[in-house]
Amino acid sequence: MSRQPRVKSGSGFYHVMLRGIDYGDIFRDDSDREYLINVLRCKKAENEFKLAAFCFMTNHVHFLIQEKEDDIATIMKRIGISYVGYFNKKYERIGPLFQDRFRSEPVEDDAYLLAVMRYIHMNPVVANIVKSPGRYTWSSYNDYVTSHKGLRVTDTEHIMDMLGNDSKQSLEGFMEVMGINDDTKYLDVRSEKEELEYGRYLWKKLADKEIILTDKLLEMEKRTGLSTRKLAEVTGLSKDKVLRSLK
Repeated sequence: MSRQPRVKSGSGFYHVMLRGIDYGDIFRDDSDREYLINVLRCKKAENEFKLAAFCFMTNHVHFLIQEKEDDIATIMKRIGISYVGYFNKKYERIGPLFQDRFRSEPVEDDAYLLAVMRYIHMNPVVANIVKSPGRYTWSSYNDYVTSHKGLRVTDTEHIMDMLGNDSKQSLEGFMEVMGINDDTKYLDVRSEKEELEYGRYLWKKLADKEIILTDKLLEMEKRTGLSTRKLAEVTGLSKDKVLRSLK
């Protein structure tokens, strides 16, 4: 089955996620995280993209990236090559580190941009690693709220300019956004059980839409990243039918 082309973002912003192969760790210590920070800093300068938010978890990472000169596929390829080369050499391993290609979704409007930024920063809180996002070192949160605790790699200007006319007003707006609760389904890393549950949830929603089966399956593939076998399992269709529809 051929891969479907990524949906192009009109705004240039993408929510991107990379996860470890077989849910394995992609960081083994803080020096690994520091190395990826330096990779991001260097690639931003070389490739002219903006990094609006990020969060490093143990087995996956989230980025909120705005394309400039290079497209998102090129940006992520260069980041991945640099980090995987370092990781494999350090730990004397071979082979892929990340599960398949990166997953991404376009971010087309300001409201969703702020929602994705909040979601990325809340990852370690939701995972019960810390009580508040400011207590987590390996995200862009502190680049937004303090000048001395952050990692100083984040391009905060776009979002902060949206939220206020001066630094005080922007910070107040940022904290207000961070305090919002919502139940939106965002691009995420999930266990196999959670992947299937989300697939069933999405299929149920798509069932009511007046679109052809192929379009429903393409939407499922894009938003869940499920394999053909798992798509067949959650939809109740045969594997052959799923394959024929996606060709």
